[in-house]
Amino acid sequence: MSCVFPVPTVNAEELSSDTLAYLGDAVYNLYVKLHILKDVKARDLHKLSNTYVSREGQSKALDRIMTLLTEKERDIVRRGMNSKSARKHGNDRLYIKSTGFEALVGYLYLTDRERLGFLLKEGLRWEEV
Repeated sequence: MSCVFPVPTVNAEELSSDTLAYLGDAVYNLYVKLHILKDVKARDLHKLSNTYVSREGQSKALDRIMTLLTEKERDIVRRGMNSKSARKHGNDRLYIKSTGFEALVGYLYLTDRERLGFLLKEGLRWEEV
């Protein structure tokens, strides 16, 4: 018996920015962990993944891909940055940007996984760690 992940049956356009960011956080976290598994010793996995799955790491990734985003994608980022969860941390610019990034990841996971893969590869520079 194989385990198959459920296919989301929601309309990404109808989800709140907070919901998209929640999903994006989980997707991005798994993406990073799966990527670093092959090259990192078990004791170092958490430390290395946290360099990417953090407000600083996600803000850097967003900065790297901003010029590649479509107008629709930039709108998703803006909505995420203005969401209730982003603003609950006051003026923490890195947290606000990382929430916008997570909203984009969540949106693209639901709408265009090929595009998501392209942007994540462009946004992450694995060799910089």
